[in-house]
Amino acid sequence: MSNSQVSKDPVREEILSKAAELLGRFGFKKTTMEDIARAIGKSKSALYYYYKTKEEIFEAVVAVDMDENRRLTEEMMATVETAPEKFRLMFTTVFGNIREKIDKFSVFRADVMENPALMENIGKERDSYMETLLHDLILYGIKRGEIRAMSDEEISVWTKVTNMTMRAIGQRLFLEDNFAYVEKHLDFLAGTFLNGIMKK
Repeated sequence: MSNSQVSKDPVREEILSKAAELLGRFGFKKTTMEDIARAIGKSKSALYYYYKTKEEIFEAVVAVDMDENRRLTEEMMATVETAPEKFRLMFTTVFGNIREKIDKFSVFRADVMENPALMENIGKERDSYMETLLHDLILYGIKRGEIRAMSDEEISVWTKVTNMTMRAIGQRLFLEDNFAYVEKHLDFLAGTFLNGIMKK
């Protein structure tokens, strides 16, 4: 369910808002459906009408957060014109969001490490979005003459590998809270991803 769909339903919006607070404080394992129902002042059966499992609520909470991050990323990218600038802002904004998640959802680390399946569906959706964003950015850069001409296969490989690398870095930083070491070098890292495809 998208963020826009949730915002049209005030009950769902309240459920996810309260669930986010509880999950952020206590983590996935220690937060129960009873806790969430109590927080919104409804019965457990009323909560089940909207979400059948705690996993569904967790995914919905993260999906709403991801929608907000996407909006922020796209707004930042729209403030500059060239493909390299757009990529740099996309890169630094994505990893800046991870810094916020470390502070906001640090209690989730143990849950995710113990149960990686929690993030499986969310990860697939994120991959699809990021690969589309990167693909469109490459085509934009080629059209402007800033990125060298590439075949469809080369574009596909570049977008997939770049996304996989960014995801792996992000997961490592989130789980190990080692962000300070990387944070001051984000501009440099963004440049290294583009060096091989920039038009000479």
